[in-house]
This record gives sequence, structure tokens and C-alpha cells, in this order.
Amino acid sequence: MRYTLKKSSLFRVLKYAVTVILFSHSIILAQQTDAFSIRIDSLIENGIKNVAFPGAQVLIFKKDSIQFHKAYGFHTYDSLNQVKKTDLYDLASVTKVLAGTLAFMKLYELYDIDLDAAISDYIPLIKRSNKKFSTFREVLSHSSGWLPYIAHQNLIRKKNGEFKARTLNNRFSKRYPDQISDSLFLFKNYKRKIMRRIRRTKMGDVGTYNYSGLWFFLLPELTQKLSGLSFEAFLKKHFYNPLKLERFSFNPSKEFSKNEIVPTEIDSLFRKGLVQGWVHDEAAALMGGVSGNAGLFANAASISPLLQLFLNEGEIDGRRLLKAETIALFTQKAYPESENRRGLGFDKPDNSDDEKTYPSKLASSLSYGHSGFTGTFIWVDPLRECFLIFLSNRVYPSRMQTGIYDLNIRGQLLDYVLEY
Repeated sequence: MRYTLKKSSLFRVLKYAVTVILFSHSIILAQQTDAFSIRIDSLIENGIKNVAFPGAQVLIFKKDSIQFHKAYGFHTYDSLNQVKKTDLYDLASVTKVLAGTLAFMKLYELYDIDLDAAISDYIPLIKRSNKKFSTFREVLSHSSGWLPYIAHQNLIRKKNGEFKARTLNNRFSKRYPDQISDSLFLFKNYKRKIMRRIRRTKMGDVGTYNYSGLWFFLLPELTQKLSGLSFEAFLKKHFYNPLKLERFSFNPSKEFSKNEIVPTEIDSLFRKGLVQGWVHDEAAALMGGVSGNAGLFANAASISPLLQLFLNEGEIDGRRLLKAETIALFTQKAYPESENRRGLGFDKPDNSDDEKTYPSKLASSLSYGHSGFTGTFIWVDPLRECFLIFLSNRVYPSRMQTGIYDLNIRGQLLDYVLEY
């Protein structure tokens, strides 16, 4: 009897000790979480205060779960429409990763594409051009020598300000079927003109890093040719629908109310008004709002499953959508021995200069992501099993706003995530 009492007493003491330890640990974790949240709140609120952007969404995923998800500020500086976690942002060049590169990764798997093959073998349009020898590896890593951009919006008006024939019209018709803003409709064959301009552009030095979005405008044509599906339909079939991305769209004005879409810029030159629900990138707009370069809109929560797919090496919820080796190939440096930091479609960290690290001195060599002109940013670090999604409309009211760069908001935010 005495032995039993001693044993039971010891059990109670051990149980109490474990309870105290667990309780203390939970308090420490809660304090750490609170401190982490306060740091993020302070950084984003400082950005809003200093007119870097009127509002934002932040989502942080780490160790198998979302650790932080919050909306800040307002759609615009008039403080009328508060940002909600369900609101859609124009992703700008993040589209290159979540649409353009993603589609190509699947095409690479399905049709056994050789990355060092000439693009002209697949797209006859550039067969008789100075780009006929450009390879997929070169264009995906921005080392093809292609020019960065073509300002198509400067080529559609006459000297008197009117639109040239077969470009844009203020009224819908069979000849102008594609709406690209609240009051502009695109000529039915104008996309072909964009393709021809890309074919005719001059070339820079092949093998030298020079960021270019031109290749990503050809991706819809490649996708259609190989799969028989439109670019958007292909992405929905293989990724967006299986992942149930409900607030993830090209041309969101056709699906969502304006109050659910954060505006970008007050465009005084091309669209003559507030750009809201239509892609900000002018060239993507002249492609009908759908391209591999820009055009996607989403909220942070809808981007999260795609980044989880990358982090999980192509598998999510027991379903494989990409091969692990494909993700590994595309997210490593395309030319490891060169100074070009880029992967295949993905951006990579640059820590070669201690004073000018990108995007964070803490980012591992395995990490990857992309930024967007409108003020967006995604970054995945497999080594730390985490990713960051930051969405803002830093271009409101004008693209001349540079606060997001001056304050290094995205870099500091990633520092916090990787330190946490």
C-alpha cells in the first residue's frame, strides 16, 4: 500500500511538472508570435504612413501551416474601401511564375521539350528572324539577348491623339470584341501585330543577363499549338481547378465586382482613367489581358496553394501535379558558373555583394520567387520550409511612387520571415 501511494504521488508530481513545462512553452511561443506580428504590423503600417502603398496583404507559411495572414490599409489613399483578405491584387510580373513558367513546366513534362532546343522549332513565327537560334533555357533565364520590353501603347495613336485603324475602339463590335478597360475594346487581330513586333526587335548580347518579358508573350501560342487548349484553359485544367483557386483570375472584372479588386494606377496616357480590374501592364492589356508576362489577379490566400505545391515538390493533398525533378530543375540557377542569378523563369537570391544582397541576406541558395511592378512579391525557401506572399498596389496613384524601394519593404519583410 505504501509503495502504491509513493508511485501515485510520483506520477502526480511528474504530471504537474510536464504541465508546467508545456504551459511555459506555450507562453514563450505566444510571446514570440506576438513579437513577430508586431514587427510585421510596424513595417507595413510604416509603409502606408510613408505613402509607399495605400494597403497590402501579407501571408506567411512555415512548417506545414499558415503562420500569419493579414490585410492592411485601404484600396486608395482616400480611405474609403478597406483592404480585405479576399480582395484581388494585380500580380504584374509574378504572373511570369504563376502562369507563364508554370504552364511551360507542364508542357516540358507532357511533350518532352528539350530546354536547349531552338524556340523557332516550336514557334514558326520567329523562324526567319534574328531569334531563330534562341533556346528555351536562354529566354527563361533572361540571357537570350531579347530586348526587355516594347511600349506598344505608344504605337497605337495618331499625332492628333486618335487611335489608329485596327487598334482600339470605344465601342464593342465583332471587329473589336475584347474589352481591355472600362471603355476600350481591342481589334480582333491585334495580337498578331504584337507577335510580329517581337519578331522584328533587335537583339542584344546572347549569354548576358538582361531581364526581358518578350518571350512570355509567346507562351500562349506555344501552349495552344502543343496542347490544343488556350493558355488560360490549360492552366485551369492542370493547376488552378485541381487546387480550387477561387479568387485567381485573368480579367477579373468579368467575374468579380469592382469593390473586390484593388485598383492600380490612374493612367493619364493610355487608358485615361483609373485602372481597376484590368491588367496594369499595357502590353498584356493589348493581348486581351491574358499573357505569360502579366495579367493575373489574386488574393494571397489563393496564391498559397501554388506555393505549397512548389514547397511540397509538386504534390499537394495526395495529388501530384508536377514532378519533383521538374521543380528542382527550374528553381536552380540556369547557368551555375555564370554571374546570372536567374533560374528558369524564377528569380534567385544574389548574395555575391555583402552590401547589396537580394532579396535578403538570409535567403538560402535553394530559395526562389519573383517580384511584380505593381508592388507584389512571392518567395519560397525550401531549406526553411517557408514562403512569403506580399501584395500591394504601390503604383497608386502613379508608377512614379518609389517608397516601396526606398524603404526596402519587401526585403525587410522577408528578413523577418527567415529570422522567425
